[in-house]
Amino acid sequence: MKDRPPKWIEVYPQGTKEGDEEQGVFICLARNSKWTYRSLAQIAKEANISKERAEEILQKYWRKGMVFQNPSNEDQWAYWERVPEMVPKKRISITEEDQKKRIDKMKK
Repeated sequence: MKDRPPKWIEVYPQGTKEGDEEQGVFICLARNSKWTYRSLAQIAKEANISKERAEEILQKYWRKGMVFQNPSNEDQWAYWERVPEMVPKKRISITEEDQKKRIDKMKK
């Protein structure tokens, strides 16, 4: 697993109608440093798409771990670079965990 999610410019379908819509959403989320979280209505308005389409895009990238909902307001969203503390920490495998436990046990 990577230490960080991919950046939006690395994964959106550039040069397509869908990509243009997704680009609008990410520009709204990532490029305005005034706000950490943006409401669904504001994202749709700035990206010039419907709220339903904005929600579809957000859900797509939420599954990829690239956008997050505000824990205190589920109508607001943020791009992972604006809220790096919400990115899950790197998970270690069961093998690595077992090895760490054995090493720690031997040190005692």
